[in-house]
Amino acid sequence: MRVPPGRKPSKKAGPTASPIDVTPAQSLAQTEARAQRSVTAAGTVWRRWGDNNSRAPLVLLHGGAGSWAHWIRNIDVLSSDRTVWIPDLPGLGESPTPPAPRDHTAVAAVLARDVDELLPGAAFDLVGFSFGGIVAAFLAGLHPQRVRRLVLVGAGGLGLRKGEAKILKPWLGLKDPAEREAAHRHNLGALMLSTPERIDPLAMHLYTRDLVRARVNSAKSSRAEPLKQRLESLRMPIDGIWGRLDITAHGKFDEIRALLRGAYPDAQLKIIEDAGHWAQYEQAAAFNAVLPELLAVYRMPGTP
Repeated sequence: MRVPPGRKPSKKAGPTASPIDVTPAQSLAQTEARAQRSVTAAGTVWRRWGDNNSRAPLVLLHGGAGSWAHWIRNIDVLSSDRTVWIPDLPGLGESPTPPAPRDHTAVAAVLARDVDELLPGAAFDLVGFSFGGIVAAFLAGLHPQRVRRLVLVGAGGLGLRKGEAKILKPWLGLKDPAEREAAHRHNLGALMLSTPERIDPLAMHLYTRDLVRARVNSAKSSRAEPLKQRLESLRMPIDGIWGRLDITAHGKFDEIRALLRGAYPDAQLKIIEDAGHWAQYEQAAAFNAVLPELLAVYRMPGTP
């Protein structure tokens, strides 16, 4: 269990369990049924919730080896007063594999064409989680005049992710279903959540469902420094949200804050207490309050 020195994690504030009469698959299907599904010319699968044209659209990008469902506990709140667009990133979920080099640059290039197709000329707010944070920064660089605000959530690519691969258990090649499930459960608790005790049936279902469909090596980008380098060239409002117990941050929040403010002097770094890497799932209520607060502060893109 990863905790800052002198601090013990609470087990009382974990994810709210789904009703006992609703299975994880049913919960997923119910949320998806409320969406409008679109497939772009590139084949990318996008889903849209809400239909509020009075406010700028909100685009959410999920993390590596994931899908739109990384945001399953945030969609209803965030779409209550604005239109929320979420793709399955190219090479992940239902979307086709992007062209070589099949990394964050290729994924961002596909999405840049997608938003031209789905949101022609519209300014939008952009939020990226983990690997999706790297992609979001590169997408923002391709559309600097259209991204009103960029919010990074537990983003990789800052040169901080060193060592977590050693705690993960290999699962490819495991033929025994019980052994494979045990490896997935270990990895979910070690990497995504603050403690294994927070793993619920829905989290386990989403994690295993999306992991086996991944065709992009997001870990390679996340453990390097592409986001750190990209931030230097962005000229737009930028903020960050991290879980206090996020193992990929290694507690280096002063360094993260400095990197964000190096790109945007007024950048805010919000810390979600008692949450790990997947903070928007583990502490959904706190996240659903913090993100709209950040997005409410509007400044024209390109201004200091």
